[in-house]
Amino acid sequence: MKLFYELYRQSGLAFSYRRYVTVLVSAPLGAGAAAGAAALFLLEPLAGVAFGLIAALLTFAGLVLYPVHLVSARRSHFENNFVYTLAVLLPLLAAGVPPGRAVARLAEVEEDRYIARELALAVREMIVMGASPEEALRNSAERVPSAAYRETVEVLTKAARITQRVDVVLLARLDWMLRTKQVKAQSLVRSLALMFEIFVVAVMLLPLMVYIVALSFSPLGALEIGGFDIDPLALIILLGLIYTPIAGTIFYLIFDSMTNI
Repeated sequence: MKLFYELYRQSGLAFSYRRYVTVLVSAPLGAGAAAGAAALFLLEPLAGVAFGLIAALLTFAGLVLYPVHLVSARRSHFENNFVYTLAVLLPLLAAGVPPGRAVARLAEVEEDRYIARELALAVREMIVMGASPEEALRNSAERVPSAAYRETVEVLTKAARITQRVDVVLLARLDWMLRTKQVKAQSLVRSLALMFEIFVVAVMLLPLMVYIVALSFSPLGALEIGGFDIDPLALIILLGLIYTPIAGTIFYLIFDSMTNI
């Protein structure tokens, strides 16, 4: 159950952990019973049991995978966009705004909904539970699956104990984060350029080269692949309708996964 609690805490679900556990237990049982009863009514008893088990497993998997998706989304948003949030926080601290009020103002103007919601939870903890800004941010860092956010909060809370110029310390942190983001962007551009060259060769040029070679040797007879004779016209149809769409889809997924890192 500790694994499910960590998953629940880092997913940022709006309802309580007890309610999540209740749904995690009752929903698969209800779905399995309903699917099993319907299959039992329409089919034989063994089919009813099988359909009930499948429905229960699918429901349980959905209830587990949805928080996993939320954890991944929260990590991605904080890793990619928190540097801009920090750039907005710095002028407030430099102007002498107390950290609690600065975080509250930041929660109001933040455009990223994942970051804004987490900051709003920290503000609510300060107002309702009377926690200090440092304590509320530390609790927030434990809920967020982002190393960049966790390290920034640690720098902020430690700097607040030893100096009043927290903005100077965070400025160095912001400079380091921007440089890291720049290095990652340059590496991503190089990787995308290389993958695009491979895409042009594998998806666009290779089918043309295969067709030209097959057409050049067509006077010698049809091309034989796996015991089947394929003439140039059938070959270009296969390449255009099967190979190119499949290879293009694979490269699209690769490009999408690279740009979402």
